[in-house]
Amino acid sequence: MAKIANKTINYSIYVRENGKATKINDTTGVQLPSIEFLTDAIKGAGIMGEVDLPSFNQIGAMSLEISTRVSNEDMGALAQANEIEIRWVTDVFDTQNIRTGILAHKAFINGSIKKIDEGKIESSAAQEGAFEYEVFAYKRIINGKEVLNIDKFNGIYAVNGKNLLQDVESAL
Repeated sequence: MAKIANKTINYSIYVRENGKATKINDTTGVQLPSIEFLTDAIKGAGIMGEVDLPSFNQIGAMSLEISTRVSNEDMGALAQANEIEIRWVTDVFDTQNIRTGILAHKAFINGSIKKIDEGKIESSAAQEGAFEYEVFAYKRIINGKEVLNIDKFNGIYAVNGKNLLQDVESAL
């Protein structure tokens, strides 16, 4: 049965501390981490020209950006957050049953704040600031299934529950 994912219906951001999740309001968007593998250009015999070959499951720096509308008390929580949870729902159209449903998404981020942009202040306008984090660990869940788990300090790069770095960790 073919399903067509459409768009985000809504989202929420939570800062986690001591096992407690605090919802953060007045955000306008989230830029999830871009996952880019480290590469090295190789050339020589048997290679026509040059190949930018990815290093075996070695991931470059990742960033998370949370855009805000205005400053409020929640911004202090974002400024010191190390654990962030993002939840969002997308609609999906089932072409066989001619029905719309949803996909529930979660992202768990561990990292450290690296930039706070407080935005511009002017009359009758949104402040439009942003918080940027260096991401150390990133886990993605869709409808309760873990589809991606990256933990740089614990040697984990798992896709659909399988750690693709298991052989490397075992050899060490």
